[in-house]
Amino acid sequence: MPEPEGIDRLDQLEQLVEAIQTRPSGPGLFSATPPDWWGPRVFGGMVVAQSLDAALQTVDPTHRPHSLHGYFLRPLVPAVPCHLRVEHLRDGRSFALRQVTVEQGQGPAARFMCSFHVDEFGDEYQLPMQDVDEPDSLPPSGMPGPFDSRDAGPRRDPSDGAYLSTARLWHRACGPLGDDPRVHACLLSYLSDMTRTSFRPLSLDVWGAHTDASIDHTVWFHRPMRADEWVLSDFQAVVNAGNRSVVRGTMYTRAGVLSMSMTQELLIRRVGEPVELPPWLTAGDP
Repeated sequence: MPEPEGIDRLDQLEQLVEAIQTRPSGPGLFSATPPDWWGPRVFGGMVVAQSLDAALQTVDPTHRPHSLHGYFLRPLVPAVPCHLRVEHLRDGRSFALRQVTVEQGQGPAARFMCSFHVDEFGDEYQLPMQDVDEPDSLPPSGMPGPFDSRDAGPRRDPSDGAYLSTARLWHRACGPLGDDPRVHACLLSYLSDMTRTSFRPLSLDVWGAHTDASIDHTVWFHRPMRADEWVLSDFQAVVNAGNRSVVRGTMYTRAGVLSMSMTQELLIRRVGEPVELPPWLTAGDP
């Protein structure tokens, strides 16, 4: 996955922020153009972020996103405009619900349900963040794109060797993003799809031998968080069966505040022998 030619990382961050912000094009209609960065299909996190952005523009700012559920129906092509149709399913005092259909060419390519909730206060509990190396103590991962990345590696149960985490990844935007909560929420939803190979624990170091295609994606937003500060994504593969994988993840602030959760199912059909290791892995990595 090489860097796009002629684009430095800060320019790429600016392009990403621009790309995830959809433009109104009619009643309940929005348009966007996925950037032409890597490969023949658009990264699923881009589709998630654009869908959330379109839905956010149709609700009162007092309603914050709390969940997003959706299916990828067919791949989108980079650099080709797509259209997002937002349907109002509920507008209550506490909750609002939107359905977003993403279209490019003929027929829908993805469909998401986005739910929003006004702030309420009550009992507070969370799954604690496990002990993990600080991002400043880890070398840059070499992962391309507009995010600083650090790889804390998987985590095993010492009693039986089972994976407690199949990936622990620190990310933050490579530059400041301002204070617009819409930008941060959408970029964090983009990050929620950056799962590396965490969904297939028996082949964590294998690259180029699987389809690795997202089928569906779910995100829960528990508390506000900034995308330009360090975020720890802790992923755990739940099951591999029938050439499909379910992976779940928790996303924490550096201070250990659990701010987001995600679950995703992917197709992991084997298509051949590995062609190369990804640039952020070497033969000696875990």
